[in-house]
Amino acid sequence: MIGSVESGRKRPVRSPLRWIGGAAKEVVAQTLGAVGIPAIYRRRRREQLAILMFHGVEGAPIEPPCGYVTDAATLRRELEYVRGHFTVIPLDEALERLRDGTLPDRAAALTFDDGTRNLATHAGPVLRELGLPASVFLATGPMGTGEALWPDRLFLAFASTTVPEVDLTAVGLGVCSLRDDADRSRIRDAAVECFKRLPDAERLIRVDSLVSTLGPAPSAGPFEMLSWDDARGLARDGLVDLYPHSVTHPILSRCSDEKIHREISGSCLAVERETGHAPEIFAYPNGGPDDFDDRARDALHRNGVRWSLATTNGFADRDSDPLALPRIGIGSNLSFAMFRLKVSGFAPPRRGFRAAASKLKPIPARGVSV
Repeated sequence: MIGSVESGRKRPVRSPLRWIGGAAKEVVAQTLGAVGIPAIYRRRRREQLAILMFHGVEGAPIEPPCGYVTDAATLRRELEYVRGHFTVIPLDEALERLRDGTLPDRAAALTFDDGTRNLATHAGPVLRELGLPASVFLATGPMGTGEALWPDRLFLAFASTTVPEVDLTAVGLGVCSLRDDADRSRIRDAAVECFKRLPDAERLIRVDSLVSTLGPAPSAGPFEMLSWDDARGLARDGLVDLYPHSVTHPILSRCSDEKIHREISGSCLAVERETGHAPEIFAYPNGGPDDFDDRARDALHRNGVRWSLATTNGFADRDSDPLALPRIGIGSNLSFAMFRLKVSGFAPPRRGFRAAASKLKPIPARGVSV
């Protein structure tokens, strides 16, 4: 069953424990949690805003595994933790209060990017059950069409292909074996990253060509987009707000001036038309530091956007650029111990995790909320 995508619309945020292997990393993460490190870092960052970034949510873990499509049970556990340790407020209120210096201690806001249909079927019920507000950023072009966004089309094609190899010499990857799952995953990720660096017009051509070579998937599966009726239903009780995320999810810095205007204005106008509210918040597609530029900022200003979210990992504070606000990306590959560390703001010195861990002193368990 095709169910997920590691192709990555967003450049993945590196784990703070990336210097050690998986099993050892998990043991250390659990130990750090047991000695109260998440609580310490939450206190240190209590005046900052944690903007958490999720993507799709399916009813159960999907195959092949996807780095940014989680399952409902995992989402519920993570959001229960956030609810218990942070003050979760709507994103627009959070950004106003960040600007004014009136944020509550340990403030957090929840965001979901892209607008896949599974947000209505699986994320929405969890949010309502827990009473948590969230913002959904919509790539408005394919909504209600049954089509997937371009990185997801590639994921689906790689996941379902039967061709033994593919020639990607044109983008510097050579002739690549696709004989097993590991090959397909590795080449898919490399191809997507290469395509992100291409001029937009060339990317469109190469994506279509590669999907045709591999064989398109029979359906969008977990990447089917919300319709506008779905989106309005998700937002009907006031817990979820809808915002623009471009029309087709291109890398804006690789686009022409005219296409940047079309992507930003088109998505802002669509959200205003369908919701009755002119959006003041936008989320950049992919959202890395090289993925948007001053042309995009100018287009946002012209459309009345006051804040825009990037994917740079971090907490927002009063000194943050309002048009490049950092977020904390939550992937499905995070264990719960790693999740607690990440959302609390823990990151060891770059000299290495072992050196940092060796100097930690346990704190009394009494009264510590981790």
